[in-house]
Amino acid sequence: MFSFVRFEIFRSLRNVRYLLLLVIMPVGLYLIYGRTSDSALAMVAMAVYAAAGGGLIGSGGGVAEDRMRGWLRQLRVTPLADAHWLAGKLVQGVLMILPGVAGVGVAAVTVGGVHLSGWQWAALAGLLVLGSLPFALLGLSLALTLKGKTAQIGLVVIFFALAALGGIIGSGTLPGVLATVQPYLPTYSLAQAGYAIAGGHVPQVTGLAVLAGWALAAAAAALLLWRREAGAR
Repeated sequence: MFSFVRFEIFRSLRNVRYLLLLVIMPVGLYLIYGRTSDSALAMVAMAVYAAAGGGLIGSGGGVAEDRMRGWLRQLRVTPLADAHWLAGKLVQGVLMILPGVAGVGVAAVTVGGVHLSGWQWAALAGLLVLGSLPFALLGLSLALTLKGKTAQIGLVVIFFALAALGGIIGSGTLPGVLATVQPYLPTYSLAQAGYAIAGGHVPQVTGLAVLAGWALAAAAAALLLWRREAGAR
């Protein structure tokens, strides 16, 4: 499984679109806007951007491409077990957040003048890693639902929709029913938990529960869709 994960990670890192969308863009947005507002909060927003996008697209993008090219059928004749494949894709999705999150953190410290205590950095890092799990599982579910180019485009569209509705890009102010839905979005809950840590506070349990709920729902969906995919072969 570890060889498979290593192969998938190197394949993703060679993807120019991944580097542009999930590493260069959040760092660039922080450098442009972070110093004109609260640097610590801007850092959290862009780190959540990288974590959500890395989990969602990092896990789902490769699956969508593999389905389109028939690579999943080839994997089934290898010694790689289904459980190891699913675990490997999930690990890949979590690991793919690291370049973007680390880049934003370095920019925040060196350029933005952000200073946090040791426990805050550790708590924020743990939050982003664990908080990327719902997005990685959601990416797998979407990639196993949509097909071909539709899946790849759909992952990007859904990511930006979650980012905008969750308030990590754009004005963050939503009208009407969207404002009511916002607290139940994983991007919003992850960002609010990060803001709390950056401010020296403990994240609210309700926000963490929302993230856990998304993770469980997406895991169940991914499992059912994978079994359907396996049964169709």
